[in-house]
Amino acid sequence: EHVILVVNRNESAARNLKDLIEFMDTPPVVIAAPEDWRKRLGEQRLDALFVGPDMSDAEVTTLLTDIGELDPNIPIVMMNEDDAA
Repeated sequence: EHVILVVNRNESAARNLKDLIEFMDTPPVVIAAPEDWRKRLGEQRLDALFVGPDMSDAEVTTLLTDIGELDPNIPIVMMNEDDAA
């Protein structure tokens, strides 16, 4: 199964983004915190990654490195504070 992954510390903001993405007839959306995205993704195939604005630089760097090792061709959308409002 293909999914879109939203990684964000703020669960409410992640759920809002999930609802918005799923409204556009996309693959299912999985939300996760930076420390548990691999567990949430499981064996599903990642189609795209949305990175929330409330993560530290170190968390973002680690996440992007790990995603790049998983598949360097996964589209990544970096959200900023204005997107979360």
